[in-house]
Amino acid sequence: MSLASRILTALLGLGLIWYFWPFGGGAEVVTPVSPPDKQLFTKPAASTPQAATPRSAASQPAQAIEAPKKQLLAREKADAERLAALTTETVPKPVLKPKRYYRVVVRDGGTFAAGGVVITLDGINARSADAKCKDGKGRAWACGARARAALTRLIHGRAVTCEVPISGKQKTLTARCSVGGADLSVYMVSQGWAEPAAQAEPKLAAAADKARKKKIGLWR
Repeated sequence: MSLASRILTALLGLGLIWYFWPFGGGAEVVTPVSPPDKQLFTKPAASTPQAATPRSAASQPAQAIEAPKKQLLAREKADAERLAALTTETVPKPVLKPKRYYRVVVRDGGTFAAGGVVITLDGINARSADAKCKDGKGRAWACGARARAALTRLIHGRAVTCEVPISGKQKTLTARCSVGGADLSVYMVSQGWAEPAAQAEPKLAAAADKARKKKIGLWR
């Protein structure tokens, strides 16, 4: 190594010693700065208070929701019982009296007109005059016209006696009627030209069963 290099190295070493040597006898010892508190970054910022919102029905207690439901069900049950009591009360039946009708015009297998009054036979359901039915082989036939013809033949121009209300002058009536002592409703059902109405009396139901077994009238 040359002399110049040695001198340069020595000067560099003295400079480093001068830079790093703690002058002042340790009076000015540099204390390391402690790291910032971790909570400075992890503590959430204080939120501003929000206005209280009403609780929804889903967050309300179950008992608070069930109470109105129970009250509503109890009220509905009471209303239903009250309605049932009103409908089951004994309704006085109208007082009936026999009345004769002349010059009867048959409209279908369960209806006729006389003296401006239209009377429907009570206890049966008859086809309209233009009704079509199918027989056991699937062939269509005019069952409505045949039923009207059957009722016309039974009346045969005679007076028809019907049990009608003693008061009032109705233009349309539903009544039990007879000709020569024969009940028209029973006759039409027994011949298969009409069906018993819903909740009909046992006599009509029995007559309909016999007509089905014989395969007569509508049951051909």
